Amino acid sequence: MAKADKQASDIVRAAQALEDEIARLEALSRSVRKIRLSSEKALARAAAELNETLALPDQLAQRLQEVAAALGRMQERQQAALAPLAAFAGELQQRAQLFGEHMQRFGALGQAAGEVNAELAASQGDRAGFARAEARLQELSDGARAVFEAARAADFPEIAREADVLKQRMAALRKRLARPS
Repeated sequence: MAKADKQASDIVRAAQALEDEIARLEALSRSVRKIRLSSEKALARAAAELNETLALPDQLAQRLQEVAAALGRMQERQQAALAPLAAFAGELQQRAQLFGEHMQRFGALGQAAGEVNAELAASQGDRAGFARAEARLQELSDGARAVFEAARAADFPEIAREADVLKQRMAALRKRLARPS
């Protein structure tokens, strides 16, 4: 925070110095125009103040350069803060896409598991239907294992946990089918 405060102070100081110079120019301009040019002393005073006023544009230009330099430093800070965000945005997009792919694979497994359950309910003790279901359950279990491993490797623990649960359910269902009735 101290660095940010220092940088803010740079621009504030530069802007305040510019404001002070402009206020001084305005005050001198009013003062010179109010002098009655009726005596030698008044003429000399007016000439001196006019010369002082005419020197102020150079000082104003210097103050404007200081403000511009402070703004340049602020722009550099802004760019330094934004550059990592661009990389983060790319990483976020990649992670979101990868998450979506894992979720799509997991969703497809869940849908297929629902279909196998429906087929089992419809087969009503048909041994050929059980054999087909057991083969599909093995495929689903293998698919769930693959999703589990991929999600774990990609550091998506929620998907990995859900895929592991699905894999366990498919294994339990296969065991129940393998038991004689």
